[in-house]
Amino acid sequence: MNKFQALKIVNPLVAMVFMVLAGSGIFHEFIPYEIYRIIHPSAGYLFVILIAVHLYLNWGWIKTTIFKRR
Repeated sequence: MNKFQALKIVNPLVAMVFMVLAGSGIFHEFIPYEIYRIIHPSAGYLFVILIAVHLYLNWGWIKTTIFKRR
């Protein structure tokens, strides 16, 4: 699997996990605590892992765009 194919999987996952994380944070008063206690931290850890994978897959673009020499 090349980087482009991996990004086609990772990017939608990042968006979905972010929506779950944001939704559980915004509506935490309406979610039973037992469910919130499992979903919110799990989504947070998964989000951090997916962002790290996303940065790894895009590191070439980051180097050429942001860290380019002047």
